[in-house]
Amino acid sequence: MPNDPFVILGIEKGATQSEILEAYKEKRAHYQQLVFEEGETGADAARMLEELDKAYQLAMEYSHDTASVSGESYSSDPFEEVKSAIKNKDFTRAQNLLDNMSNRGGEWHYYQAIVYYEKSWLNESKKQLEIALSLEPGNEKYQRALDNMKKKIDGTNAFKNQRPRQNYQGQEAQGYHRSYQQQPDATDNCCTVCQALWCADCCCECMGGDCIRCC
Repeated sequence: MPNDPFVILGIEKGATQSEILEAYKEKRAHYQQLVFEEGETGADAARMLEELDKAYQLAMEYSHDTASVSGESYSSDPFEEVKSAIKNKDFTRAQNLLDNMSNRGGEWHYYQAIVYYEKSWLNESKKQLEIALSLEPGNEKYQRALDNMKKKIDGTNAFKNQRPRQNYQGQEAQGYHRSYQQQPDATDNCCTVCQALWCADCCCECMGGDCIRCC
């Protein structure tokens, strides 16, 4: 397996960020179709998907660093329209705006994480935040968002493990199910509140404010 991310993606080393993304999407779609095949075919596809994720991240880092060294500059706030769309809860427009951007540095991945979060794609949102941090190590905003996202995912997984038990026929135990429905888990309520606060804080910070000053 080649180590050069551009070789893995099948593109030239001087490719733009939009070209990197398109190559990544194309190859990932191909291997996603094979991952459920039996035997070595499926196993190889799964390994290739991991390699593609790493290659995409490394290629974007290289492209970002190259742009910085060459002195390429962009508008003072190229994400102004994205922020406005998020503020107005128009996430389809926000996604379209992000898709049309060629400069995909840490900030781009941060806003992509917010859009994914609003779609309840938590794992995808987490991956975007990880990429943002890899592009801009030490960014406190990205790190705080990633830490909160990990807590959210952990809380969601813990709640899923508390679903009603089933008997051997796959039917819920009735008494347990009734008590479970009548007495919501306090942890779930807490997670719901935290989720709302975190989302509000993220969106608030996007607009230059800070909803939760302690985090």
